[in-house]
Amino acid sequence: MFKAILNSLSVANYAILASTLLILARYLYQCLNHPLRHYPGPRIAALSKWYKFYFDVLQDGGFLEHLEKLHVQYGPVVRVGPNEVRYNKLVPRTRAKTTAHWKLHFSDPRAYGDIYFVGSKFTKDPELYDAFDQSSSSFACVDPHSAKIRRELLGPVFSRSRILKIQSVIQEKVDHLIHRLSSGDPENPVNLFLAFRAATMDIIMLYCFAESFESLDADKFEHPILLSVISSVPMIWPLKYFPWLTPMVAHGPRWLINRLLPAMKGYFDLFALFSNRIDRAIANPESLYLEDHETVFHCLLSGKGDAPSKRSLLEESITLLGAGSETVGAVVTAGVYHVLSNLRSRERLMQELNNAWPSLDMSVKYQDLEKLPYLTAVIKESIRLSHGVVTPLPRVVGPGDSIICGHHVPAGTTVSIGITFVHANPDIFHDPDQFIPERWLADDIKEVEAKYFVPFSKGPRMCLGHK
Repeated sequence: MFKAILNSLSVANYAILASTLLILARYLYQCLNHPLRHYPGPRIAALSKWYKFYFDVLQDGGFLEHLEKLHVQYGPVVRVGPNEVRYNKLVPRTRAKTTAHWKLHFSDPRAYGDIYFVGSKFTKDPELYDAFDQSSSSFACVDPHSAKIRRELLGPVFSRSRILKIQSVIQEKVDHLIHRLSSGDPENPVNLFLAFRAATMDIIMLYCFAESFESLDADKFEHPILLSVISSVPMIWPLKYFPWLTPMVAHGPRWLINRLLPAMKGYFDLFALFSNRIDRAIANPESLYLEDHETVFHCLLSGKGDAPSKRSLLEESITLLGAGSETVGAVVTAGVYHVLSNLRSRERLMQELNNAWPSLDMSVKYQDLEKLPYLTAVIKESIRLSHGVVTPLPRVVGPGDSIICGHHVPAGTTVSIGITFVHANPDIFHDPDQFIPERWLADDIKEVEAKYFVPFSKGPRMCLGHK
C-alpha cells in the first residue's frame, strides 16, 4: 500500500513530502533528543530562528520585551533558539563545535557574573556581531586573542590619566552646548535628545581623533551624520538575520544605497571622512605628532607587530564613534529628564553643586566633580535607568561545559542575560522603575554595585570607555 502511494506521487509531491518529513524529524530531535531538551521555552523557538525574527524585525526589536513574558511563563532559564552549526570563518568549510548555537536566556541576575566574568573564555556569538560588519574592531571581533591585542593597544586612550590630561577638550564642547541652550529662543523647544548626542559625538571625535563634525553648530542639532548614526541602529535587526546584506549596504554603490536608504548618506559621509583621515595617517605617520593630543590612530599605528589594515582602522573608528555617542547621549538625556522631574533630587543636587562650584565664571575640574557623592549617585542612577546596551550580548560557552546559575550548560550553547533583567530586578534594586539616587549612598551598596551594576558589561570584553 505504501509503495502504491509513493508510485502515485509526482515529483512536486515527493519534494513536499520529503520537506515535511525533514521538518518533523528536526522538530522531534529538538524536542526529544537535543542536549537542551530539558530547558523550557516555546517549541517553535527550538525549531527555528524565525521565531526571534518576528519580534526583532517585524516588531521593531520587540524580542527583549517578549523575553520578559517568556520568563514569567517558563521560569529563570528559557530556550530561545535552535541548534545551528555555522562554518568557522578562520577555517573555510570546517565545522567547529564551538560555533554550534543552542540558545538559552537567563533572567536570574546571578547568571550575569557566570557568563561575563573576568577570565572568561566564552566567545562572542558571531550571529549578532557579524551584523555590524566590523569584525576586526574591539567591539565586534569574535576571536578572543585578536580582541585582547586590540584592547591593549587602545587602553591608553581611555585611561584615567589621559582623561585628566585633556579634559579641556571635553570642557570646550560642554561650554559650547551650554551657550547654545542658554541663548536659544524660549518660545522654541529644544530637542535635548539630539542636543546631547551632538555634544557627545563632537566630544568623542575630538577626544579620539582630534577632529570634529561641529554637530553642535547644526540647525536644531540635526547634523546629517548624527541623524544617520541614530537611524542606522534599527538596521542591525534585519542584518542579523540576513548577514549577506551587510557588505552590500556598507560597500555597495553609493548612488543605489542613497536612493534605497536615504538615511545612509550621513554614514557614507562619515566613512569618507575617516577614510581620508586614515589615508593621511598611513601616508605620513609623523603627521600624527602634530596633533594637539594623541589619538586612536597614534595607539593603533604605533604598536608593535604588523600595522592594522585600513579597513580595520575604519571599523574601529566607526565603532568608537557610534557606540560612544549613542550610549552617553542616552544617559545624559535620561538623567536630565529625571532630575527636572524630581524636585527633591534637583534641589539636593543644586545645593551640592553650588557648594563645590561657587563661581560659574570658573570651570570645575573633573577631579573635584568626582568627589561629589550626590552628583555621583545621580549619574549612576541615570546610567541604571538608561541601562546602556539593552540587547542581550550573546556568548558561546566553551571550550568545555559550564555551570551557569546552578544549571549545567553544554559547550557550544549560546547564553545571555539582558541588562534590564539585572538593573530592573526588584530583588536587587527596590522600586527599580523609580529615580532614586539615594540608593547609591546606602552603606551596603558597594557589594550590590560590584555584582549587579553592569552598564559596561564585565569580563575581558568589558566596554573600553567605562572610565
